[in-house]
Amino acid sequence: MVGKCPEWMHYCYSGKAWSTATLSIGGSAMFVVVVTVLVMFILFLKNLHKLLHMRQHYKIFATTFVCAALRIPWWVMNMVTYKDNSPPAIAIQMLNRICMLALYLSQSFYVQTWLRVIIALRQYKGERALKIFFMLMDSVVSILLVIELIYRAFDTQGRNDNGKYSPLYNVGIDVIAGGCLLTCFVYVIVGTILFYKLKHYYTCCSTTIIGFISVSILLSSASLLRFVSLTYHILSGEHMNDNQYAIQCYLIPDIIPSFTITIVQVTIYRSERKKRVRLNADSEDITPYLQ
Repeated sequence: MVGKCPEWMHYCYSGKAWSTATLSIGGSAMFVVVVTVLVMFILFLKNLHKLLHMRQHYKIFATTFVCAALRIPWWVMNMVTYKDNSPPAIAIQMLNRICMLALYLSQSFYVQTWLRVIIALRQYKGERALKIFFMLMDSVVSILLVIELIYRAFDTQGRNDNGKYSPLYNVGIDVIAGGCLLTCFVYVIVGTILFYKLKHYYTCCSTTIIGFISVSILLSSASLLRFVSLTYHILSGEHMNDNQYAIQCYLIPDIIPSFTITIVQVTIYRSERKKRVRLNADSEDITPYLQ
């Protein structure tokens, strides 16, 4: 039975049909990511003087860590929404926005490392222009979500009498959905360009090519799945089952990118260690740059 929310918690949900298994898996998976990313971050700091060329990793680690670390209390808060002292929905929504923004930035930073490889292979001199473009794109998405967060923090009305959220809340959802679709397109476009470049250095059956294709498919699919979930009611005119929505919009799109990017970082770190052990300072191998 759903308990009545205290008067000061105007945003308390009346109930949510998310299964205990979904909530438990989500929280546990994010805990594993947090521990792994934290360990890798410490290892990178210990070898900072040897890994200066991999500074982009620190941005990836930081944003992935923020996403996973905040997802843990988010899943926990969703587990207690049936209690009398349920967390206010505004707190859950704000944590959700911050997590999505951090994951978006993490994937954006990761894609930029692909561009570095393309630039290196094509000897393209427009790296500065690409950095500015991505900086502007990330800033626009971040600013829009921050504005929406601030508005939500001071929005005392919450849902209207029909149970619908305020217009700006829906704008925030649209921004997130647009960011997911944009991320998916970037993965496909940049990934395709890089794939054709790598074919000149590796065979199609090589571990590098297969790994790169697998990572590209996983990340683009996760972004596309979240986009479809967020826009499902617009595209179909119907609302998705609550538990199905939790799995398709949060569980899978959070776990796949977080784990995939973390595993890639672990692989790159091990590759760098082996490279230093072999003392191949003049090696032209580009595999370590697939960050």
